[in-house]
Amino acid sequence: MPGFSFTRSAALTETALLATSSKEQCMQTAGAEVQLDVSIAVFDDGAITVERVDLPDRSAGEIDVAISAAAICGSDLHTVLGHRSAPARTALGHEAVGRVADLDDGTTDFRGTPLRRGDRVVFSMLSECGSCDRCRAGLTMKCRSLLKYGHESVTTPPHATGTLAEQVRLLPSVPVLRVPDDVADVQVVSAGCAVATAAAVVAAAGTPPPGTRILVLGVGAVGAYCAAMFATLGCAVQVRDPSPERLALAAQLGAQPADSDGEPFSVVVEASGSSSAVLEALNAADVGGHVVAAGSVSLGSSTVTIDPALLVTRRLRVTGLHNYTAENFRWGVDWLVAHGRHLGLERLVSPPFPLSAVDEAFQLMKDGRYPRVLVRPDGHGDPA
Repeated sequence: MPGFSFTRSAALTETALLATSSKEQCMQTAGAEVQLDVSIAVFDDGAITVERVDLPDRSAGEIDVAISAAAICGSDLHTVLGHRSAPARTALGHEAVGRVADLDDGTTDFRGTPLRRGDRVVFSMLSECGSCDRCRAGLTMKCRSLLKYGHESVTTPPHATGTLAEQVRLLPSVPVLRVPDDVADVQVVSAGCAVATAAAVVAAAGTPPPGTRILVLGVGAVGAYCAAMFATLGCAVQVRDPSPERLALAAQLGAQPADSDGEPFSVVVEASGSSSAVLEALNAADVGGHVVAAGSVSLGSSTVTIDPALLVTRRLRVTGLHNYTAENFRWGVDWLVAHGRHLGLERLVSPPFPLSAVDEAFQLMKDGRYPRVLVRPDGHGDPA
């Protein structure tokens, strides 16, 4: 693939050593040695390598999670294509579902529910300090000492910070939530990024009442989840995307292709990342309307010329949104548990690739056929 190459570490075994590929196996870790030598997809100097990484002993409060399934996000692709900066030996991936492999006694999830080895969990991609000026102001996602999973080096503690791996190590400040076993991996795998971001969009829009006319620009994963969430709230959701396949996907999630009658919208969500879509969003918003811009995340990559009178004379509100709060994450997971079984969210995710074929998985993500590409540790199988 242009932009990066893939090599396999000589230390990578033929079949990955997944210590906890099922709940029963996770439960067996109680009183046994937890896996401290794990395979992680690492990006360095233009190449992806699946490396065996020796982890130190877990520190107090940290949680080790054995990955059941992970998803490649657009930001992962941007990293390996060189469209965003990345530290040396970046541990890739930040969306996943797995089972608790090791933790301290008395640990609870974000709701306060006791956690035990073998519990099935999803988790936020963000670790915040909670005490800096930004955290105190409610901008926890912009914490001055923020650690983002999938964007850190394997040389930086806690080292296993990528979900394209056999195991991930969660810092004590990372929100974790238990999820029921009857919701499939493919339905909850994106909880920690696309789903939580979409939940933040809904919150930023003020959780609109039923019947509100809403336009979503771009049906990637975030746009698709936004459309689905607004639809389940009873809103009249329309979408625009150049791909007929993505428009069909949105229709299955409760949204319709945008009509051409020129009728404005109370809420417009820009989720495509296209600079032209930002101007389109402003033009589509009604007087007193609200534009939530969540797609453009690469500083300096594009520009757009805007007539300021458009904002002034229409009394528009524009909210920029990047990342999410722990409460957004919780709301998104609750929404998944309530609706994931019924909406066909598996349509957003590709068939699974083994971790050892992560190069092929990234190629499929680059092709753009699926909003998310699923990766499982070698030997894990495909339960759902």
